[in-house]
Amino acid sequence: MIFKITNFILFQAAWFICVLGAAYDQTYPALAISLVILLIHFALIKNRLLELKLIVIAGIFGLLFDGALLNFNLILYNDPGLPYPLTPIWIVMLWMIFAMTLNHSLAWLSQKIYLSILFGALGGPLAYIAGEKLGAISLLSTNSIISLSIGWAVITPILLIIANKLNKNA
Repeated sequence: MIFKITNFILFQAAWFICVLGAAYDQTYPALAISLVILLIHFALIKNRLLELKLIVIAGIFGLLFDGALLNFNLILYNDPGLPYPLTPIWIVMLWMIFAMTLNHSLAWLSQKIYLSILFGALGGPLAYIAGEKLGAISLLSTNSIISLSIGWAVITPILLIIANKLNKNA
C-alpha cells in the first residue's frame, strides 16, 4: 500500500512539473526532473522490462493522440519544445508518467473495464482543463473536450488491457 501511495505521489509530482515547466517555458528542466522521477520509479519496482515496454507503448499512444489533437486544431501547446506540428515532448512524457501508474496506483482499474472507460472519459479531460488553468495549453473549442473524453475513454482501458497482457506474459 505504501508503494501505491508513493507511485501516486511521484505521478502527481511529475505531472505538475511537466505542466508548470511548459507553462513557464522550462520544458527541458521539467523533462529532466520527470526523467529522474521515472528512474526512481524503476528503482522501486521489480519487473523493469515489463514496465519499460508499457511506458514506451503509452508514449507512442500519447505521441499519436495528442499529435492528432494538435493537427486538428483542438489544442494549442504553449511550449511545444520541438517544432510544430510534432507532439510536444513534455506531453509524451506525461503519457509515460501516466503509464507508471497502471500496474500500481491504478491497478484497481485493471479488471474493471467500464469503470476504466468512465475514469478515462472524465479524468483525461479534467487533466487537460487543469493544464489549461495552469497555462500550459489552450483548448480551442468544445470539440476539444469531447475529443479528449472519447480518446481517453478508449485509450485508458486499452492501456490497462496491454498492461494485463504484459503482466500475464511476464
